[in-house]
Amino acid sequence: MWMKKLLLLCVLGLMAAQTQAAELKRVSFDNGVQLIVEEDHSAPVAMVQIWLKVGGRDEVPGKTGLAHVFEHMMFKGSKKLEAGEYSKIISAMGGNDNAFTSTDYTAYFETIPSAEVNRVLSMEAERFAHLKLRDKDFQSEIKVIMEERRMRTEDDPNSRMFEELSAASLRLHPYRNPVIGWMQDLEALTIEDVRAFYKQHYVPANVTVVVVGDVDFKQVKRTVAKTFAKMKARKVAPRFNPTEPEPLGAKRVEVVIPAQLPLIAFTMPVPSWVPHHNDKQAAAIALATEMLAGGKSAILNQVLVNEKRVAIAAGAGYDPFTMGLDLWYAYGSTGIGQDTAKFEQAFWALMDKMGKELPNERKFEAAKRRMIANTVFSQDSLYLRAKHIGILETVGIGADEKDRWLDLIRAVTPEQVRDVFKTWFIQSRATTGLLLPKAVK
Repeated sequence: MWMKKLLLLCVLGLMAAQTQAAELKRVSFDNGVQLIVEEDHSAPVAMVQIWLKVGGRDEVPGKTGLAHVFEHMMFKGSKKLEAGEYSKIISAMGGNDNAFTSTDYTAYFETIPSAEVNRVLSMEAERFAHLKLRDKDFQSEIKVIMEERRMRTEDDPNSRMFEELSAASLRLHPYRNPVIGWMQDLEALTIEDVRAFYKQHYVPANVTVVVVGDVDFKQVKRTVAKTFAKMKARKVAPRFNPTEPEPLGAKRVEVVIPAQLPLIAFTMPVPSWVPHHNDKQAAAIALATEMLAGGKSAILNQVLVNEKRVAIAAGAGYDPFTMGLDLWYAYGSTGIGQDTAKFEQAFWALMDKMGKELPNERKFEAAKRRMIANTVFSQDSLYLRAKHIGILETVGIGADEKDRWLDLIRAVTPEQVRDVFKTWFIQSRATTGLLLPKAVK
């Protein structure tokens, strides 16, 4: 037994050492552009990511989906690049590129040979500053996006229910709107809306350039100084970030649409990580969620699926890296003959129990090890390393805080996890969503 304990301590010690990544090197330019570089000379490869402080949260009522629409338009050609040419050039150099939009940010990224970093940064700056934004491109692309919405949301019963649940869960916060946009908004958008969005949000002060890989910081700095940093400075308004009122009581949403099986889910607004303000609280919520839904021994799966057999699958999720709030969720997928009411009763009985008792020591420590291990393994991916830097910087947490997060996880106590359940995961704060299958005639 003592040998196993010694080996475990050695593994945890190695993990702790590995999580300390290379030093971040950064510079701020006069026009507001930020550059963050993490050098890694283990292979002649680099990850370039361009982060924008604009996402679904920055849209106004009636114009939802614009951030995602604009992500598509970035590939439709610029002053020097024809539509699709950018991706062809990246592919020809042996790389790949893509983009994604979320509630808090939009990012464009490329995995490329490190010798091509300067060229790629120059092309990124060119299309950023000189997009064509032609109406004919918009008209074709908006049809693609509407079809994407139909396939991923409207034709997917579970996604449709979660969309309705999110909208009902929050009163003020923009996280209540889908990033892809409401269909009625997509149908009404025009190229003028896209151009106005571009003018307002695609400005130097909203840009963070993140480069991770086999590069020299001084050389990357010179390239960004000649490209992004040469763009004219423009003021940006503070981002809309309201304080969501505390729930006044439990709410419920029933979605009756064609589906094969019922689904029940719960959401609760919880705080995300604000460094040096709620360090212990955010880390405890993250660890509590990992205990519930992480790994094969996850408590929701073990208790509600295997022991009580009130669902065929169960899970939960929490994102601590957002702008002040996260809509925490848990769900249960019920099979033939399983009653959603029994899952709901068993779920809240479990939450109540965990709010009264200290967590099982073995599960508590196992959850910590999983979170540490997952972070260590993510260091093997240039994409994930750059993405983590970009997210932290863009949402306002700060990329320099990245190595401190695991220290906070290690410091969480059983008492703090218990307090999470009795403070945040309580039925009176929850919005319940129930998918009720409707027979197709």
